[in-house]
Amino acid sequence: MNLTLKHPSAFDRTKVISPGSVLITKKHETVYMLVYEENEEEYPYVLVSLSDARLVQNYDIMPTLGDIEEWIGEITMVTQKNKLSITIQAN
Repeated sequence: MNLTLKHPSAFDRTKVISPGSVLITKKHETVYMLVYEENEEEYPYVLVSLSDARLVQNYDIMPTLGDIEEWIGEITMVTQKNKLSITIQAN
């Protein structure tokens, strides 16, 4: 998987997260996205692994960075989906 930032300011050094945030971890350089499901009433915030297309965790309220790191490990980069280009190559 190749990750390319569309411009240098795409990297969020404050690690502020919101729905649509793309999160990259130190461990295995795994890529995740925080999604908000409008039609879901109980657990509308969903953490999804983009690396292997699996649901990681559901949240009833907007999770903090600490909440997410409990599930996926230390986050090294946060960016919005429109500032990142992801290329997946099949071997």
